[in-house]
Amino acid sequence: MISFGNERRRKCRMNTLEVLTLVLVIFAVLTYIDNHHDKK
Repeated sequence: MISFGNERRRKCRMNTLEVLTLVLVIFAVLTYIDNHHDKK
């Protein structure tokens, strides 16, 4: 039961690398959508 609590706590807390990757992906998607919208 203690290990399950540790796993759940670890899953809720995001790693710094995961946050940077998530921001990079969101920025790339927004840039792609903006560029794709300008071409039309």
